[in-house]
Amino acid sequence: MMSCRSLLAAVGPICALLVLAAHPSDAFTTIQPAAHTVSTTGASATSLYLGNFGKKKEPQEDLSYIETRDMTREEMEAINKQNEDIMNMELSAMTGFSLVLSIPILYLCWVAFFSD
Repeated sequence: MMSCRSLLAAVGPICALLVLAAHPSDAFTTIQPAAHTVSTTGASATSLYLGNFGKKKEPQEDLSYIETRDMTREEMEAINKQNEDIMNMELSAMTGFSLVLSIPILYLCWVAFFSD
């Protein structure tokens, strides 16, 4: 006879797969709008809304006023220096924030292990 632990180990992953297969997540995805339906007169049939087709194309936007050029080595090094400074500040802020959050946890561990 199977023990409770081995039964849970056998049935648990199967249940997890069934739950994931039956109800997929929409996290980190874009939701596509449903096709518009238009009812026909006197009929229950529906047709897809194809309003995007047959429209007059809009003219291309003129972007010639934007001047582009390659950056020089000195400009790239200056931007890289700024980015590095910003990333270092963010890293130190994240480290400090995580230390602030860990203080209560360390206190609880201290109380749990060293209290009488």
